[in-house]
Amino acid sequence: MRSPEQLRAEVRRLHRAISTTLDPAQRRDEAERALELAQQAEIIESLPDDVEGLWRSIAHYSNMLAASEDGREQQVLAQLLQDVEDKRRQVSRNDRPRQLRSRLAVA
Repeated sequence: MRSPEQLRAEVRRLHRAISTTLDPAQRRDEAERALELAQQAEIIESLPDDVEGLWRSIAHYSNMLAASEDGREQQVLAQLLQDVEDKRRQVSRNDRPRQLRSRLAVA
């Protein structure tokens, strides 16, 4: 899973590149990419920390992906969906030991 810090570092790199690029089309493309990455960083940072909330996020982004007709948007949503699924797997793995301890404590 990409971390918000990694994405923000890439945004900073793109901003530096924008400031040194003279080609308007390249500047626009890099600015669009920087905006996409900044938005993704914020989304990833705001993801819930519980499995149920992550399943809701997966359903939300899956629906958005299915409804999208724009190729670039589909790529962005597919990557974001992968990040959410990675976090869900990570949270599920971390949650299992706690669930097991709770069950053992009850028994």
